[in-house]
Amino acid sequence: MGLFDGVTHNLAEQAMDATWYKQRVIRHNIANSDTPDYKAKTVEFGIILKEKCKCRYHDGIKDGDYHKDVSPFDENGHLRLTVTTGYETNTNQILDGNNVDMEKEQSALADAQYQYSALTDYLNNNYQMIRKAVSK
Repeated sequence: MGLFDGVTHNLAEQAMDATWYKQRVIRHNIANSDTPDYKAKTVEFGIILKEKCKCRYHDGIKDGDYHKDVSPFDENGHLRLTVTTGYETNTNQILDGNNVDMEKEQSALADAQYQYSALTDYLNNNYQMIRKAVSK
């Protein structure tokens, strides 16, 4: 087992990737707040606990639904996060069909930035401990 093969380290790295992606989607929503018929997107991520799931994938370029059997472990036996992107259904549309709620998006962006910062601090602290252990 290597220095960076731990379950916690692996999940922290995946959570950083997912949080970065969430920020990207939120910024995309904010940028399209004046686009007619634009539907705000949401990002959810967590550890897969079911054997099967229906996922929706959207990255600002492509849409598509897919079904697949999903295991909570990757090919190396590590737990993995799943990231799903869907459309916001809890906000009202305005006359042009757009449903971006700027207050909600700005709050979600601040929350995602805080999560990313906390994960960065966590990983940096781990690296500092390893550096201290190796340098002695």
